[in-house]
Amino acid sequence: MAENETLDFGHKSRWRRSRNLLRDPASTLDQFIRTAADDCQEAIRLLPAVLRKGTALLALVRALEAGSTVAIQEAVATFKEKRLANIVLAALRCTPSGDKTELARSAAESIIETLIDQIAARSKREKRFISNLEQTELRNALGKEFSPHLTLLSETIEASLRGNPVRLVRKAFPSQRMAPRDVARMSLVVPANPQERPSVR
Repeated sequence: MAENETLDFGHKSRWRRSRNLLRDPASTLDQFIRTAADDCQEAIRLLPAVLRKGTALLALVRALEAGSTVAIQEAVATFKEKRLANIVLAALRCTPSGDKTELARSAAESIIETLIDQIAARSKREKRFISNLEQTELRNALGKEFSPHLTLLSETIEASLRGNPVRLVRKAFPSQRMAPRDVARMSLVVPANPQERPSVR
């Protein structure tokens, strides 16, 4: 089931903070974006551990090469992360060159796009950020926040496609994020040029 998949916004625990914010009418778009970005980073960080416990994505390559529909279905069925498996399978079918790096990048981009689609749909269901302007702002902000994780996601997928050990990623120390309005406020308080700072007499 999708709600048991790490890279699914409906996962019962992975994206809980973000979903709770969507249900909170007092939360702001900035708050939600920052929380969703943190949840995305953590989900992608945990993906290698999930893949190491299960079937390598190389199984999809071999099933596709066998040319058997049954073999492909059986291969997909072995994955806990079925959405990931299906997205990778679609990338395999759409990449004639078979280049693993290109395949992995394409699959990673599709995964991020799917996540953003999911979140946008959930926000409408929760009646949050539903105007066209808000939806555009939501999608653009999520794309900006999620895109830095494309490299790690691509590397994880590529390693599994090659049948190589997937590198685990340590949990980073939580960063102190500032809302855009706080950044703007700081820029007014702190001079850009140190020489412009008032001297103490």
